[in-house]
Amino acid sequence: MSQYSPEEIRFIDETSKDERTAFRRNGRARKGMHAQKRGVFVQGHRLSAVGLLTLDGMAASNVIKGSFTTEKFVHFLEHDVLPLCSPYPGPLSVLIMDNACIHHHGEVGELVQNAGMCYLDHYVYADMVSGVHVE
Repeated sequence: MSQYSPEEIRFIDETSKDERTAFRRNGRARKGMHAQKRGVFVQGHRLSAVGLLTLDGMAASNVIKGSFTTEKFVHFLEHDVLPLCSPYPGPLSVLIMDNACIHHHGEVGELVQNAGMCYLDHYVYADMVSGVHVE
């Protein structure tokens, strides 16, 4: 990881929330007792957010109703992220993303490559930082 300066690296990630977010399948209870949780099942509206995190903080973000599709993610990358970036080895030129399926679409890699930037998925990044590969 030392081949990249902190100014070059940026992370992109998504999250989502709906009314089910606080509910868990598992819980804790005293020995011999069953964990119980009562609540009304309401899915409600799902909100999803995506952001570009740099050394200076959040550089770009977007919140939408529903989930991010590949098309919506590519639009965010093309219109909000890439205009802020520069070709490697310039500032904001190394993009690190997690293993979400929308990141593996061919158009995502093509956009990043055409911008002259480097792309690392979080597994490669974790290997470089810790030397341990986690699956």
